[in-house]
Amino acid sequence: MKHLLMRRTALAIVAVVMVLSLAAGRAQPAAAAPGDLVADVLVPEAESVWARGLAPSVAFDGRYLYYLDYAGSVLHRIDVPPAGSATTGTGHVDAPVIGAPSGIMTIAYDAGRDLFWAIGGDGLSVYQLAKNGTATLAFRVDPVDDRPGFQAGPAPTEVKVAYDRADDTLWYAPDATTRVYHYRTAPDLLGSATLVSGSPYFDVNVTAQCGYNQTSGVAVGGADLFISVAGCPYYFEYTKSGTQVAAYAINFAGPQSTQDVECDDLSYGVAVFWIKDGYDGHIRAFEQPRSGACLYGGGPAGAGLPPLGLP
Repeated sequence: MKHLLMRRTALAIVAVVMVLSLAAGRAQPAAAAPGDLVADVLVPEAESVWARGLAPSVAFDGRYLYYLDYAGSVLHRIDVPPAGSATTGTGHVDAPVIGAPSGIMTIAYDAGRDLFWAIGGDGLSVYQLAKNGTATLAFRVDPVDDRPGFQAGPAPTEVKVAYDRADDTLWYAPDATTRVYHYRTAPDLLGSATLVSGSPYFDVNVTAQCGYNQTSGVAVGGADLFISVAGCPYYFEYTKSGTQVAAYAINFAGPQSTQDVECDDLSYGVAVFWIKDGYDGHIRAFEQPRSGACLYGGGPAGAGLPPLGLP
């Protein structure tokens, strides 16, 4: 009888451990900290097609990851990878992009409309991009009137974008420049971009950590914005008026060319940023600084907008 009780006790302990392990299957270890690597996925085409490895775009719709080639004409979709070491993307689905003559450079998911805001390969065309690949021109950015103080970087058409559901606006960040512009999603009477009155743009200042100032990616899904900087092992938090709140180390030992950023508070036990690397074809998830810092799909809806939906 004693041996039988011991056996039952041991089996019960094993069962509890298995249940706890399954429940924590997508969670981070207790030692996780802001900037820690949570997941890593290699886009399936990266080794054979250079444009896909180089492309900066990434978006998350609450269930899948999306990306395009550099100024690409195909919207790619893959499964969210398991937490842990690098894997190759699975569940690959392609949708040809129709309606964007210069291709699509970067995308940001809008959970209210269930579509992507997309920047064309010319850096000036702003589209609403459906998941089936249909692109509808929303407006164009006048390179003079709509970008005050613009100074072109080494990749002037490579523009990153973030959708903000708090006020239904877009944050438009030309690559390797210091200025982030803020546009309404509705065009003016001439079909051009409309700068947001009171907060039309702000300039980043990341010299202390990186030795230079620039943006390489932008994300929003709450009170503040988050900025990535290629070649710099930090990401940065800014208020929407342009005040730097904090810098967070990216705890990853490999080479870094952090590009487009997208928020995900659903896939794992901690909220993460998906960040596309500019050269190696990897999309990596790094832990956010705190729970709720950046919700997926543009964050909580502001007044007059429908509630944030779930996939």
